[in-house]
Amino acid sequence: MKKVLTHFALSCLTLALFAGCSKDSADDNPTPTDNAKYVLMTDVVQFQAPGYLTAFNGMPSGTIVDIQPKSLQLTQAFGFRTFGKWLFNRANAAGEVGLQKFTVTDDGSLKDEGFIAGATQFLVVSETSGYYLDETRGTLKLQKFNPTTMQRTGEIDLSSLQKTGVEYQVIGKHTIAAKEGKLYAGITYGTKAQQGYGDDLYNYVELAVIDMATDKLEKTIKYDGQKGIGWGSSGNKMWTTGDDGALYLYSSGLTDGFTNPAVLRIKKGETDFDRTWKLKGTDFQTAMAISTGLVKGGKFYTEIPSEPLKPDYSNLTAIIWDYYVIDMATMQKTKIEGMPQHHYSYANEQAITEIDGKIYFWVKNKDQKIDGYYVLDGTKATQVFNNTHEGFTWGFAKLQ
Repeated sequence: MKKVLTHFALSCLTLALFAGCSKDSADDNPTPTDNAKYVLMTDVVQFQAPGYLTAFNGMPSGTIVDIQPKSLQLTQAFGFRTFGKWLFNRANAAGEVGLQKFTVTDDGSLKDEGFIAGATQFLVVSETSGYYLDETRGTLKLQKFNPTTMQRTGEIDLSSLQKTGVEYQVIGKHTIAAKEGKLYAGITYGTKAQQGYGDDLYNYVELAVIDMATDKLEKTIKYDGQKGIGWGSSGNKMWTTGDDGALYLYSSGLTDGFTNPAVLRIKKGETDFDRTWKLKGTDFQTAMAISTGLVKGGKFYTEIPSEPLKPDYSNLTAIIWDYYVIDMATMQKTKIEGMPQHHYSYANEQAITEIDGKIYFWVKNKDQKIDGYYVLDGTKATQVFNNTHEGFTWGFAKLQ
């Protein structure tokens, strides 16, 4: 358990990124199907250096090569996020913790577009508005920044939420989300020893609700019986906005031995939890984790292990995961056919992702030398591209 928790808590914070690299030629890849820019993050050995960021001109297809002349080398890769044409990572080229912004140039290389030192968890709301946590500036303060200029623009002081007797309290470490003009920031009550990773003191989750127009705290909301929404060390934010306008938040199960994973939601037009609906992971497997998902057309797409996860985390990394679609009204699950079982999604923010209206799934199966993406058609998926390397994929996205 300690090994897995350490990977999640520290891997992204120890990133040291991006020295140029050269290996295989881009000519080894098939002709792309469009001219948009796509970005792939990989490593050579899971959780070990080096890793790479590689841009593709068009959707990759067939057997690909992930290390190319324009690739940028990473000391460690652990997930990324995008906003429009921008790519955001959690460390700079020197390995310093912070928010690093990149773009892809016309020749396929990645360009440094700015860095904010000390930033950890973050959210980009628009081209001119974003938020992040910098614990050195205060664990009960959210920092504001302009994503275009990558300059800090102020802060929101939430020290009024300090709870007496709690030795470690932080806001926004695991979750910073937004919906309909409101910012939702997770409040963590933990210990100095574990710094908010797997040490929740209370059997509830709590979010601060902030009006983004005024930066004013409106209220806090609680959901009893759950722990640990999000896991703040990686690129995987562990929440999503559905096509129904609701905000879906994942209580992953990583903090309680996989006994109580769940998806909670805040409906469109609402600012509190919807207590009439809850997706319980234990309805589908007696012990499991929920770390990735996508909501579309009244369905929730996620991964489910074929055997119960062990409380010592010993089979979390086993090839036991399948993708399912769950009817959100009836909670009936349907396995998506056409893909082999795969490794746990970990930090891959785009393990399940929608591109141009189509749903894609990441599949890593080292025994079958598969590490690539599949596209959904009904309840069956077909392979789009595959990387036969020995490493791991930590994200794949189209830049808009």
